Amino acid sequence: MIINVKKLKVLKNSLLLLLIITVITILLLGSTPDNYFQYPKNSTIYLVDTSKSVLHWDCHHIGNLSFKSGEIVFTKDKEPFEMNLNIDMSSIKNFDIDNELLQGTLENVLKSDEFFNVEKYPEAKFESHSFTKINNDNYKFVGDFVIFDNGICSEFEGSIRIVNDSLYINTKIFVIDRTDWGLFYVSANNPTPKKEETGFVVTDSILLHTHIIAYKKK
Repeated sequence: MIINVKKLKVLKNSLLLLLIITVITILLLGSTPDNYFQYPKNSTIYLVDTSKSVLHWDCHHIGNLSFKSGEIVFTKDKEPFEMNLNIDMSSIKNFDIDNELLQGTLENVLKSDEFFNVEKYPEAKFESHSFTKINNDNYKFVGDFVIFDNGICSEFEGSIRIVNDSLYINTKIFVIDRTDWGLFYVSANNPTPKKEETGFVVTDSILLHTHIIAYKKK
């Protein structure tokens, strides 16, 4: 068999070039930030101050939830582009029951697998889809509330203000239906109620509104 040394050399060079291109591609992809394909050029990111931000709830009783983390992204024109919030479900608190025992009982029920199953699902999320300016600092927010890894689209209105390096978001009260996420315990619409639920009904509607303070990411 006659081996063409010239062709063999060309083949080796081609394989070497292909290997170099492959390695460079892997390195570039591996070092690309997660938000590289998400955020517009010259965008500004604000990080939620979890100690000063809160999600208020009202469902027969009232209370609030804290955020674990969150970021809001703005374009170079200072328009909101994306908002992602992580809600700490273990932080659920009640404020309108004075008796500590009854208050603790309600909080534990809400954390149990009959409701939000906090042990299995310690976080809920809000992931924005769009922002539509209404007037001045007021916007319509559209996005998914993700509970039990199930995202349900919601929309609500609120104000967005930027003051120096600080961001302030205050929403109006809006309503979600807990049965959209399969939360039927003590619901009038429970298809398979337990004996313990007899004569005891809690509304399906949960009223929410939030106050968020965030600071420009350095």
